[in-house]
Amino acid sequence: MKELFFCLLSVTSLTLSAQNKVTKYYDAKWMETSKEKAVFYADFDREGANYNCTSYYANTNKVRGKSTYADTVMQLPIGLQVLYFKNGHVEDSSYYNNHEVKYSYHYYPNNQLEVHYSLDDNKKETTDAYDEEGKKIKNYVFMKEAEFTGGQNAWVKYISKNAGQGLTEKGVTDGQTAMVTIQFIVDESGYVVSPKVLKSSGFKNLDNDALQVIGNSPTWKNAIQYNKPVRAYRMQPFIYTLRPEKK
Repeated sequence: MKELFFCLLSVTSLTLSAQNKVTKYYDAKWMETSKEKAVFYADFDREGANYNCTSYYANTNKVRGKSTYADTVMQLPIGLQVLYFKNGHVEDSSYYNNHEVKYSYHYYPNNQLEVHYSLDDNKKETTDAYDEEGKKIKNYVFMKEAEFTGGQNAWVKYISKNAGQGLTEKGVTDGQTAMVTIQFIVDESGYVVSPKVLKSSGFKNLDNDALQVIGNSPTWKNAIQYNKPVRAYRMQPFIYTLRPEKK
């Protein structure tokens, strides 16, 4: 729950579960895994359109965090999110509004404040950071998103240039469209890793094409959180225009 997770292109709203209660299991890097291999697990309780999420350390069942999300992929918190160290001390207390962090208090395990961040109504950011002895840290980066080299426009050009178009499929009408959504990770060094199909198009060759485009991506500028490189989760939709296979 510490990694950054932003959707690059909001082409469609993904509803990954309609159940009232969902339990998921995660490894040390918050990748979904089996219950037997879990380092963390999380209970998602549906309330209206959102899910109240409580996560736990699997070996002790102590609370890891409490937050609210629009889905069960922990894309972005809604309102207050509180995270806890194994010793029970608060690690982070942050408030999110309209996909932005409005304020955040982040602590060391000894309960010493590491950074206080705030964003006012005029979009002015204030960051006050301290070492474990309480001395102020200069040039502290509270949070910076992973960025494709050249920015968003360069990423869109890369996708458009490399994604196959006019692909043929049996049983489709000319001009029919299909969409596949790929989830991937930009790791701490800026490499794209672990691409997977989050929502299939229903056509294997389209899914594979999208996976290949993401897997072949050039390096990114890595994300930063609390002045340290972190993994960043991304979702990228692809929309394909199909043509019927010639007989």
